[in-house]
Amino acid sequence: MSVFDETATVLEIPGQQALESPEAAAGRVGAMVLGACLMATPAFDPVPIAARILDDPRDWYRPHHETVWRAVLALHGRGKPTGLPMVEAELRRGGDLERIGGFVELSQIAAQACTGVEVEHYAEIVHGYARLRRYQETLLRGMQTARQSDPVGVADAIAAHQAELEHLAADQSADDGLFGRFGEGLQEHLDELETTIEAAAVTGLRDLDAVLKIRPGNIILVAGRPAMGKSAMTLGVALANASSGRPTLVHSLEMGRSEVTNRVLSSKSRVALHHLMEGGPAVTEDDWTRMARRLPDLEALPLWMDYTPRVSPGLVRTRIKSLIRQTGRAPLVIIDYIQLMQTDQRNSRQTAYDRVSEVSRELKIIAEDTGAVIICCAQLNRGSEHREGKVPQTSDLRDSGQLEQDASGIILLHREDHYDKFSERAGESDLILSKNRNGTTRTVTVAHQFHYSRLRDMGQPEER
Repeated sequence: MSVFDETATVLEIPGQQALESPEAAAGRVGAMVLGACLMATPAFDPVPIAARILDDPRDWYRPHHETVWRAVLALHGRGKPTGLPMVEAELRRGGDLERIGGFVELSQIAAQACTGVEVEHYAEIVHGYARLRRYQETLLRGMQTARQSDPVGVADAIAAHQAELEHLAADQSADDGLFGRFGEGLQEHLDELETTIEAAAVTGLRDLDAVLKIRPGNIILVAGRPAMGKSAMTLGVALANASSGRPTLVHSLEMGRSEVTNRVLSSKSRVALHHLMEGGPAVTEDDWTRMARRLPDLEALPLWMDYTPRVSPGLVRTRIKSLIRQTGRAPLVIIDYIQLMQTDQRNSRQTAYDRVSEVSRELKIIAEDTGAVIICCAQLNRGSEHREGKVPQTSDLRDSGQLEQDASGIILLHREDHYDKFSERAGESDLILSKNRNGTTRTVTVAHQFHYSRLRDMGQPEER
């Protein structure tokens, strides 16, 4: 049953012509666009125009219109004409001609053709009706979910519904200037090159910033085995970026509010982390003095924390949109860590590989759509444990090769002193930049100070 059915009655108004129902209008306008494609000539081919807007065959309201459209696309894809005789033959060959009403129905569709200059306009109307149907279907699903949800799971239900609405609002068929001839934007690009491009985010590690050159829409993976310092590094990046005045969001899936707060206080105040973890008499007068000195700066940071245990790409998008409205610019987003994320449509049959792959693809789309930079912690498998030197490689990423494909940069963390307590490189961490679309790949060495839960540039003086 159509979602239009409750309102699809023809309204009779005294003294006025009967109004057309939404479903009748969707079918009529669809026939006008489809008819124009059936009347295509070598001089003017409307199929590419319609296909750009109606990129989902389900945009057609009437099922037989969708069937005809698929035949048109099949012919066009093979470089064949899409006139009435060829489409008839294509439908007959696939056994669909009688199902759509035969040659008579095809002729009636062709007879309703709009003019070539009207194709784009009417295709957008067809697409608009399709979006309206999807919107109504989403609202119906939301109502059904609301009736079936229990009070404990209401937050998850709302997040899933929000994700559906966000996806619907981000209409992928609208090109928004993303499609066109290469030369059309060339001069503007050359003009932009005269201005130095500012990094979209900073890590606070001088040598890493110099080579990474983070751009809007980038996805950066910070990966390593347990105890390599992933959380310490990314939390330090969040603090450095927020300290530069840039909005920053941290999704902490692994650590709770108390643990994250202690790490922030330890890092910025140079108070031993174990003092804060123990609390009470372990926190000295000097510790209180150091924290009090840093408190005003910490309270003023444009830093937002999200301790929601179940984080999906839809929730990330919602948080980013909220911060853009508040601050006027896209934030840096830290996710600790990506393998703990859920998909928006949780599926009990979905494997870990499929789940992480879907999350990775969605995060990449979100970053590109919003201009946000997303830095994700990621776990590595045990491959490096059996390798000479224990040095990790990109192939050690757990659960999905999609992570490697989607990332703009991959930073692998390695500590020699973790495996060799007598190493001459005690206190050093290697940040192995194994993938970098914005520059070269290299290894950046920093000092780890895990008693303060942070990484520092080598030789960097302590702040007062």
